[in-house]
Amino acid sequence: MRVTIPGALADYLAQTDLTAGPAAADPAAPAARSTLDAGTRGRGRTLVITPPSTAVLQFISAFAEAILTNRHLRTAAEVRAARTWLNRAGHATSTLAAGLVATEAFAASARAVDAVTYAEEVGTEPATIADAEALYAAQLITEAEATNGTWRGAWIGDQPTGDLLFTLDHTTEQGALFA
Repeated sequence: MRVTIPGALADYLAQTDLTAGPAAADPAAPAARSTLDAGTRGRGRTLVITPPSTAVLQFISAFAEAILTNRHLRTAAEVRAARTWLNRAGHATSTLAAGLVATEAFAASARAVDAVTYAEEVGTEPATIADAEALYAAQLITEAEATNGTWRGAWIGDQPTGDLLFTLDHTTEQGALFA
């Protein structure tokens, strides 16, 4: 029996780490992982799978239920895909959905706390938590660009050692070369 998973739900499952957290403890997790990995993309972003048992379908339903419970953390497409899946395949019969919901809610709370803490550290007073999260995300991206193998990271990085035409004092900005 071939089953089609709506695109946004398939993308959500592809991004989810099924090897950790409450999902890993479910007995259907190994079969679900292998079924999802063996699936083929259909029309649009859908994923066509051949589940070996209904336990895999219930496993996917647990994730769909977690999306609907935490819909304020998900995109409209993910919410529609979760509703479509549950209308077609039915609800999960395990406690996995409750564990997923709790884990996702905790992660969202932790992100919000980190963002507000960062906003306080830099001396800003954002109007909402969303503003604080945007400020924090921008700072994380800026840090990553400076260090993750980008041209900027290479330019700002340490001076090479060895035979050099001239050396720069590490305590001054690189623009000091042209001053």
